Amino acid sequence: MNLGDPRPLLDRHAARILTRWREQLRALPPSSALAAPELLAPLMAPALARVRHESVLNSSTAADTESDCRCGLNPMVTFYLTGECAAFDVLWAQPDALAPLAPELREQLCRKLRKAWYRVATEEIALFCSLCQRGAAMGAAHVHATTAILAARHTHAHEVLNVTVKGASEAVHGKSSETDPRSGEKLD
Repeated sequence: MNLGDPRPLLDRHAARILTRWREQLRALPPSSALAAPELLAPLMAPALARVRHESVLNSSTAADTESDCRCGLNPMVTFYLTGECAAFDVLWAQPDALAPLAPELREQLCRKLRKAWYRVATEEIALFCSLCQRGAAMGAAHVHATTAILAARHTHAHEVLNVTVKGASEAVHGKSSETDPRSGEKLD
């Protein structure tokens, strides 16, 4: 087994990741009728399989551009964001996943997984947006206010994820965290 290969981790924890992904998707209000969790749930296993496949590719050309959902109704935005968060939630919570690995290897695996989620999500979001009638009608120069909100949510989710990952890493290595992993506030 190649220690830098994230596929065994994804294989071993796929059921937990899919369960957590469903929970996170159901916890959010759908952005449109197409974002109903019941409609998106059947897409989760194939999406995770695609992320698994992409995680070992060193291609950066697959998604060099940002996909921009102009109308804010693209269900793939929330779908992939919650999937990525669920995967890291599970992989950090399981004692046989990321926590026991050497820091360099853990960081390498996390980078590979984040890039894979990004490549797959960007392609799927762009594909869905290419079919959208609302986005085309809005024109390339006009960015809908909802897009800014989604971008802010995405940035916030990654900030929370990074704080959680840092806190989990410090807990594993016996260091006391100077900040609350949920709020990011300094602890006394």
